[in-house]
Amino acid sequence: MKHGAKVKRCSSEGCTNVVVKGGVCKRHGAKVKRCSSGGCTNNAQKGGVCVRHGAKIKRCISEGCTSYARIGGVCIKHGANAKKCSSEGCTSYAQRGGVCIRHGAHIKLCSSKGCTSYAQRGGVCVKHGAKIEYKRCSSEGCTSYAQRGGVCIKHGAHIKRCRSKGC
Repeated sequence: MKHGAKVKRCSSEGCTNVVVKGGVCKRHGAKVKRCSSGGCTNNAQKGGVCVRHGAKIKRCISEGCTSYARIGGVCIKHGANAKKCSSEGCTSYAQRGGVCIRHGAHIKLCSSKGCTSYAQRGGVCVKHGAKIEYKRCSSEGCTSYAQRGGVCIKHGAHIKRCRSKGC
């Protein structure tokens, strides 16, 4: 899409989502391409395959950040706009369908047979092989894990403590 071009909106009444195909968004029937890797049901990204099968996803351009980039090449933490849950009074980020998990967004379950855990990476939960990359502290020379704001406790991350007696 060229700079300054108008974004087409879904033709379904009252919907403001961006058109995917045939004048409608995914929610209102646009067919989404699936990964071309045999037997995979994930949505295709670039090159016709999902992330698990080789699609490259851009990372945030802010120095030292390893989060996935959103609009403008930056992640939410560094300025990309993200939709908030449409449920009144909720401040969580929308996951699917304009709402957060608490208000009805359905998140993918682990693809391992009989597992009811949420999928983390590659369609599976941690127990079935998803590797979760924990971020390191952004202070120079520090190898501790980041807690809040990209830094460890030693370098200024404030962690909320339980206020119950004896805890």
